[in-house]
Amino acid sequence: MRVFATGIHQESNSFSPLKSMASDFYMCRGQEFRETAGIRILIDAGCEVIESVWARAVPGGTLRFDEFMKMVDDMLEPLYKDTKGFDGVFLPMHGALDVEHIGSGEAFIAARIREIVGSDVPISAPLDMHANITYSLVNLCNIIYGYRTAPHTDMFDTHARAAKMLIKAMQEGAIPKTQIIRIPIMMPGENMMTSTGIGKDVISFLPKIEQEENIWCASYFVGMAWVDCYNNGAAVVVSGISNMDKGMGKAQELAKFVWDNRDKFEYQGIAMEPLDTVNFAKEHESDGPVIISDSADNVTAGAAGDNALMLNLFLKNGIENALFAAIIDPVSVKKVLEYKEGDAINITIGGCFDNDSEKSVLENAVIKKINLSLLAEMPKSCVLSYNGIDILLFDKRKPVFDTETLKAHGLSFEDYNILVVKQGYLSPELLEASKHAVMALTTGNCNQKIERLNYKKLIRPIYPLDGCDIVLKKWRVKNFNENYI
Repeated sequence: MRVFATGIHQESNSFSPLKSMASDFYMCRGQEFRETAGIRILIDAGCEVIESVWARAVPGGTLRFDEFMKMVDDMLEPLYKDTKGFDGVFLPMHGALDVEHIGSGEAFIAARIREIVGSDVPISAPLDMHANITYSLVNLCNIIYGYRTAPHTDMFDTHARAAKMLIKAMQEGAIPKTQIIRIPIMMPGENMMTSTGIGKDVISFLPKIEQEENIWCASYFVGMAWVDCYNNGAAVVVSGISNMDKGMGKAQELAKFVWDNRDKFEYQGIAMEPLDTVNFAKEHESDGPVIISDSADNVTAGAAGDNALMLNLFLKNGIENALFAAIIDPVSVKKVLEYKEGDAINITIGGCFDNDSEKSVLENAVIKKINLSLLAEMPKSCVLSYNGIDILLFDKRKPVFDTETLKAHGLSFEDYNILVVKQGYLSPELLEASKHAVMALTTGNCNQKIERLNYKKLIRPIYPLDGCDIVLKKWRVKNFNENYI
């Protein structure tokens, strides 16, 4: 069994002022790609895997068209040159890649591959839970399998399961099909937590769908709310063979459950307005570490990461013994590198990319750390101390997921009462390390209040941007039978 493998993984944010470039991607090739879970499963099953590249990047703005097309040529070069043909295609992707002039980058790649391999070769695509599923992608991919955890801890498990289903299809000579039930609702990923509450109930329902005849896999996708695209919103996606009616009936039950409970999806921990967050931190800093996520400047969801709003609030309210990790500002990092550790500097930080981001003016800030001798993929950094607050600056967009990242930049989590990061929901490592986890409902590229964003392409009506009555009137008539919503 010959399998072609390639993929691309970036979550886009079309509200970000930044444009993603090919240089933002790490190209996983050769043995490194072959050692990933899905490819390893295929090789161990005796498949001849012809792998290309798996391109991965930190979430960012819409990907430039010209840069994307160069990457596609690189990804598909082995397929263009092949003369023997393939029995299957393994295509690990994100599902929310937005490309200039194209829209879904994943659907474009799948279409190119389908044109070459033909209709009788199964394509298996493991995707992120935050994928925006297009009808094109559903029609092009025989198997679509999504993550079941948020925060995402099952990426490679999902790849392995998708690979096993591809093997099953090739061994049985089956050509599975994928079907979708769209749900007229959209929400930030922070509302779809899978360890508790309604989110856990949604994921727990998926095996019930998979127990039905001819169903191979079922997935729930919450969507990526900060991509202005036609097919944004939640969806239940099912892959299988032959008559899938019973499974799709169960999928409709799940879709109705999501709709009926649309107002019960909750945040992880506490969510507050920015000033309330500052007051909470001030009140609780003495009884254990408080970790605050600056949610609208969330680097892990494609925001610029350059807003000094929360820093200014901390300074205005006299809070000390806090660490901001990190504000993205290559201009300020470059300026600091002209000095040495221990020097005092007058500097304005923040607002480097986004005109709507606040800046912070620091007079006589002390340069505490300068970090240059790091791995190539890690940002250059510096730490400034100002009025009892330490500020970690990066010269490129990278999230701080854990305390080990702080150590790599010369900092210790234990030295601070309060940590402020550029995330939405906290990574599992930081959540475990916190005594109090608080999400600040800031404004910006990842605004949790999505009703305030200016969507132009999104198919309306959809909840909560539109009222329930308006949504139901359209969707019941056009998309679903009376047993649905």
